[in-house]
Amino acid sequence: MEKIWGELEDNRKKVLYLSLAEKMFSFMDTTTSNYNEGRMALDVCWKSLIDTKITADDIYVLIDSPDYNDIGEFAEQAEDPKNIEIWYTVLDAVAYMAWKMYEENGVKFLPQALEEISEDRITDFIQNIEKSGLMKKEDIEKAVEIIVDEDSDLSQKNIQKKLGI
Repeated sequence: MEKIWGELEDNRKKVLYLSLAEKMFSFMDTTTSNYNEGRMALDVCWKSLIDTKITADDIYVLIDSPDYNDIGEFAEQAEDPKNIEIWYTVLDAVAYMAWKMYEENGVKFLPQALEEISEDRITDFIQNIEKSGLMKKEDIEKAVEIIVDEDSDLSQKNIQKKLGI
């Protein structure tokens, strides 16, 4: 995976994180507490790929907000082991998005919650998804294939369709 990851351009890296988070999020019941906030966070991240008005700060606040209504809090408050895995996957994906956006804008001093993020985290991200048992290895490989294919439509709707969401 490291070889493929190293060859991907930044936008495709973001799409891979979001694609895997989308698939994991699809396993959460829509009646789960804070489901709508999680859905909105993923949607904002997808939108940030095409809307330059969305800033790294806009994405960051989705994982660490002053009012404690954020994905980090939802992950900590979750009681169902399945939902804990899902929330942490979404948290990792959104955190990567914010980190990457700050990096692209040349920000040298990151918010503390993002200091440990690096390009190397993709391996842990994928291993954690595999360990959760919610996604099969084939599902992960399919997402990677879609992202690597230069002719793929990387829109949110197309990714969701191709991943069966």
